Amino acid sequence: MTHSGRQGTLRGVAYRRVVLAVLAGVLVGLGVLTGPAVAAEPAPGSEIVLAQTQPGPVLDPAETERANGENSRSKLIAGGAAVVLAGIVFWGRRVRKKRRSGG
Repeated sequence: MTHSGRQGTLRGVAYRRVVLAVLAGVLVGLGVLTGPAVAAEPAPGSEIVLAQTQPGPVLDPAETERANGENSRSKLIAGGAAVVLAGIVFWGRRVRKKRRSGG
């Protein structure tokens, strides 16, 4: 099989566009590209009534620390799995590229 240089260039351009689209989606999701939200000011002459709220539940600091530890552990496991899967994908692409080039 022969590959023209033009086809490889188009694939590179398409790949870059996909990467940029994903990056833009992540940044919009994080609120980086959209900017901070601005609260609307009340109309002049309107009354602002502050509601009295009931105090929240009393949390045990030891229980909170334990829950935070479990949450951190879950995030580390998910992050490790993501890194392993990304490594498998990159390794597979490298192997496939070597097979196609005959090396």
